[in-house]
Amino acid sequence: MADLTTDFMGLSLPTPLVLGSSALSNRLENLQMAEGHGAGAVVLRSLFEEQIEAADSALQEELSRGAEMSAEARTFFPPQRVGPHDYLAFLETAKRTLKIPVIASLNCVASGSWTEYAKEIESAGADALEVNIYAVGADPSLSSSEVERCYLEAVAEEKNTISIPVAVKLSPYFTSLAHFVEKLDGLGVNGLVLFNRFLQPDISLERLAAAPSMTLSAPGEALLPLRWIGILHGRTKAHLAATTGVYDAAQAVKMILAGAQVVQLASALVKHGIPHMGKVLAGIDDWLGKRGVTAVGEVRGSLSQRGIQDPAAFERAQYVHLILSQNT
Repeated sequence: MADLTTDFMGLSLPTPLVLGSSALSNRLENLQMAEGHGAGAVVLRSLFEEQIEAADSALQEELSRGAEMSAEARTFFPPQRVGPHDYLAFLETAKRTLKIPVIASLNCVASGSWTEYAKEIESAGADALEVNIYAVGADPSLSSSEVERCYLEAVAEEKNTISIPVAVKLSPYFTSLAHFVEKLDGLGVNGLVLFNRFLQPDISLERLAAAPSMTLSAPGEALLPLRWIGILHGRTKAHLAATTGVYDAAQAVKMILAGAQVVQLASALVKHGIPHMGKVLAGIDDWLGKRGVTAVGEVRGSLSQRGIQDPAAFERAQYVHLILSQNT
């Protein structure tokens, strides 16, 4: 059996597979099951900036009713309302129960009261914090540079507030993602999670109204984080975490070969059950064993843009070659 131990943001993980923030990570029994089936770490469900800033029960009630509006929120809330106090209590219980690292998650737009709340998360025992920046740049008065500046200010404030590792979960919707990652690197961000998935609202023809739409990621979506992990590996000090569309061992291995330090599973486990993580882990070990690889770290990044013979394959040249080959 290959050595699957992995360093992620300074945390020692027994395996490179992580239970990602999702509906599954809001129950202690699910976290325990994930640990039992080979998870190297778990990311708790996201606590939303709006929940922290909610000042009265009426707003909290509205947030609970609107839980399905968020890309992470399908069955996010258990029957009782979950607020900042409940989140800390759940985090403390998870830390007492699990042996693997427990990573807290905050879903936010800009710096605010959630930044101070991060201190309480650290005090409650979180091994790291994943900051999920979820904002749609729909205000025409804000330029892309201004939106990015708000993101960077929030992350900088966070890094100055707590001492535990901070990972930033990003969307792919940046004009120059590599440039923005360089800015995050300058702030000392410890990890980058690629990518989060925005809610894509639908329209109800029956009600003639906008309607929230949330679907599980599909295997084909894994190609986007695969590409950017391959491009960014070796260009950023931050560890790279792959998420979105990873359903089996083959996809997980590809992410590691491209340069991912860890691979987060969420939709695959919602669809197939948490024990599916064990199957993915066994498949990774089998792939490594058949090639005589004794440790997963030996192959990490070997097929990144810097590691392959044709680096242009990760950029436009790949597109041009494919289109021309289909027209001949």
